[in-house]
Amino acid sequence: MGLVTFLVVVVQLVSIQSIASPMERLRAKTAVESVKNLTPVQFAGQYAHPSKEVVKRVGPPLSGNSLYLFPDKTYVYCEWSDILPNTVYDKGTWNFSGNVLELKSAQEISWNPELERRFLAVHRPTHVDEILLVGIGKELSYFEREAGDDPEFMLLIVARQRDATISQTETPTLKSNLMREGWKPNEFRKWP
Repeated sequence: MGLVTFLVVVVQLVSIQSIASPMERLRAKTAVESVKNLTPVQFAGQYAHPSKEVVKRVGPPLSGNSLYLFPDKTYVYCEWSDILPNTVYDKGTWNFSGNVLELKSAQEISWNPELERRFLAVHRPTHVDEILLVGIGKELSYFEREAGDDPEFMLLIVARQRDATISQTETPTLKSNLMREGWKPNEFRKWP
């Protein structure tokens, strides 16, 4: 009878863990609070990975990416490295509801930009004005596995942190510059 009881408890624990919300999973490792009820203008910004805070702690990176969320609810996602100029990998529209950001690629994106589509928007309790975006799929799972003894730092490693706001007035110029300098769709169409 003891083995059966043990197995029932294990199954219940696995079931509870599998139905835990992404926010509960994140909070199980580190203190975070939801960012919600923001207008598109308040939420818009350049979300960088790695963030300025991570760069200060570990030094300059060899690669990175930025997710530009514009107040008109469009986005541009760019990647760069020491040998790759800032390149647009994805663009489309975004929606922010509750504390979840959802991205939808434009129709002309026929390749897989390998960017998560859903993100939790959170902040650390001691940083009430920050916004961190944590991908609900791969990034959250990686965070859970690697949080270790410094989960707050691991949160910064996996998250995109808003490093700059983007106003409605600067949107057309910034978007135009990003597309002019980094939009190379013919390169992606060559991918298998």
